[in-house]
Amino acid sequence: MKKLFNHFNEIDINLHEFEEVEVSEFEKAQFKKDLRKQINKNSSQKWTKGIAAACLAIGIGATSLVGLSYTTFAQEIPFVNSIFKLFSEREYGTTLIGYDNFAEAENLTVESNGTTITITETLLDSKKLFVSYSIETDKELGPIALIDGSFTLNGEQNSLFHAEHDIYKIAPNKYAAMTTAILPLSHSIDEGTFQFNIRELSNPENGEVVQGEWDFTIYAEASDTIVQTVELPKSEKNALNVEINKITYTPYSFIVNYKEGVHNDVLNEKYNVIYSELLLKDDLGNTYKSKFNGGYGNSGVTDYMITFGQLHPNAKKLIFTPIFHFKNLDNNYESVEIMQLDDIIVEIER
Repeated sequence: MKKLFNHFNEIDINLHEFEEVEVSEFEKAQFKKDLRKQINKNSSQKWTKGIAAACLAIGIGATSLVGLSYTTFAQEIPFVNSIFKLFSEREYGTTLIGYDNFAEAENLTVESNGTTITITETLLDSKKLFVSYSIETDKELGPIALIDGSFTLNGEQNSLFHAEHDIYKIAPNKYAAMTTAILPLSHSIDEGTFQFNIRELSNPENGEVVQGEWDFTIYAEASDTIVQTVELPKSEKNALNVEINKITYTPYSFIVNYKEGVHNDVLNEKYNVIYSELLLKDDLGNTYKSKFNGGYGNSGVTDYMITFGQLHPNAKKLIFTPIFHFKNLDNNYESVEIMQLDDIIVEIER
């Protein structure tokens, strides 16, 4: 291994290849939020040191919040309408458009300690279970509430990768919520029984807590999927690489599993945050927004999963552009340096 790193140290890197991008205050805040959703990497990449480890650990198994406007929600969306549709029409739902057409209607209601939670819809895409639900409570939980609960599959502990919860006030005493339970990133299922147990709702602004026992059992069958195994060369530059491994197509989305490699000791010494993202367009020029689902790795290799919106029916190729981001946590996020790798072009299999 030492010889390997010595080899990388000898690589001639032109740091002027990096593009420095000035960002706004909003983008700085967005960067911090996205950073919290990234994964722990081993100490060889310096991700597990200091503040980086604290920030990244939040991304696994913790509540994930995405800012939405309570005013907009309250004004535009009746409480009884599809919560899937509600989320798909807001900023959060860039990859949830059309999901309400495939979601299974549910009517599972549990009342505990004066608070009623009703699961309204569910959808399983073979890798993630989406659960929408309403909350009615006489407690003030603020514009964005937090939840403390657990999710299991077929009664097995540690059967899921992590869960994300988003809960927003839409009217006095009324909240709309979406929980996404994500399987281990390399796994998929055709059907399963999920246990969703909620024990606490809280207001992050004043610390008020509502405790109770809201227990749900959800049986779900996966939507029809087509799984494409991708066997293409890695896109590589300066001992950085990205490799597309698998694409799972559903009627309303497609899910990409890809592998990131960071094996450059010079860059690891210069930056304490290094991560990749995939920009995507098809051969018709359509672009696709994505939602990060998580990742895990060590020794400089990380597996990621991301979900894109509905695939255009006439598209024949997917053109992925890998972008690496480089940052040090101690310079107040004033700028982010980036490096673009060569495109990866995938012929779509339907």
